[in-house]
Amino acid sequence: MRSTVQDFAITSQKRMSEDLRGMSYLHRKCSCGRANRQLVKFVWVFLLTVIMSVATLTFGASQYAYAADDDAAEPEITEAQSAILEDDQGNVLWSKDPDRKMGMASITKVMTAMVALDSGIDLDQPCNIVSVDLEEGSVLANYSTSEHPTLRELIQVLLVHSANDVAYNIAINVAGSQEAFADLMNKKAAEIGMTNTHFSNPHGLDADDHYSTARDLALMARYARQHYPFIASTVHMTSVTAVVNGEEVTWLSTDKLLRTYPGMLGIKTGSEDSGTAFLGAARRNGVTLYSCVLGCTTDAGRFADTRIMFNWGYAHFRHISVANASTVTAIHPYQDNFLMSAAVRPQASLTVLAWPGAGDLSYTITNLQSGYPVANGQLVGQATWAQGDRNAGSVLYQATLTLHTVPAYNIFDLASVAPYLYTAN
Repeated sequence: MRSTVQDFAITSQKRMSEDLRGMSYLHRKCSCGRANRQLVKFVWVFLLTVIMSVATLTFGASQYAYAADDDAAEPEITEAQSAILEDDQGNVLWSKDPDRKMGMASITKVMTAMVALDSGIDLDQPCNIVSVDLEEGSVLANYSTSEHPTLRELIQVLLVHSANDVAYNIAINVAGSQEAFADLMNKKAAEIGMTNTHFSNPHGLDADDHYSTARDLALMARYARQHYPFIASTVHMTSVTAVVNGEEVTWLSTDKLLRTYPGMLGIKTGSEDSGTAFLGAARRNGVTLYSCVLGCTTDAGRFADTRIMFNWGYAHFRHISVANASTVTAIHPYQDNFLMSAAVRPQASLTVLAWPGAGDLSYTITNLQSGYPVANGQLVGQATWAQGDRNAGSVLYQATLTLHTVPAYNIFDLASVAPYLYTAN
């Protein structure tokens, strides 16, 4: 449903487009007998431009009403003690005890990969392998100390196969010791805003001072995928192949949803004595969601709960286009030549996420101009969109000189044609 202001704006824009097209003959050589009509038309269009600008709230942001779905039952997960579902901007769509500190198990390895990539070591640099004694039942790659796999290969085996001996060896190659590497992990966690997390090792094996929360881990997943393309591509791999002890070995990803859930992007599984966990990301119809479940009781349960949350999110949440970069939303007079105009458009297209029960989408205006005449490329204003008390997004509006409306003469040269302005045909 469109508002009265929007209807008026659309109608006015259509009329203005027609009149601007009607003025196109100014580009052609014309007789002085037409000058009077041209000037009258210019004055009319200039006035309409001002009216249009006011009607579109200075720079053309249009009201959009989203009919909220008030009947959106919460997802019915069965195992997770702590869980969260967020969009790609960190807006929480649903959660269950998301700030409860719990073991994160091998989800740890996402941070291990980030710290390794931050080290500056070339991905194709060979790494040394040292032997390490880990708890019984640990997932291992079993490289021998005579082998020198690249850091690229180690990170891929780390994230896809979840090998604990690889995590340890990455730490040794990057920082010299597991303890020094854990310090780097904690510094990185603080840097990106993980306020309820502490790392004590690079692999995630049980330790009293090794914990996080569903909220912090969802943040880590978004950050890793958005800032580390190598991690984003690696966690999307369904298998990894490496040469170990002279033999080619292929491991399937521990993320079973990559092979069964449409749109699945990764990211990392985790298993420990206290339960199983999963940090996930999926994308459907242009919407990316992040999930985290902690404290599940079974391997299948962590994937089932994740699937339930994703299905619920995609069933109830919608991306709404509120700004199109190719759409002219207003016309302003050009400051250096009043016979020229500048088209106002969104600087970029904007799609916002709207969800049920949160009310209609609305916007607030921030004017960035002092008057109606504008310069080419000038930022005219900003529209900030919200749904209830949630910030949904913002977009800048910019004025661009429209060359197709350039007149045959400059307004400051009108004196040269003044003798002809009142000459009848």
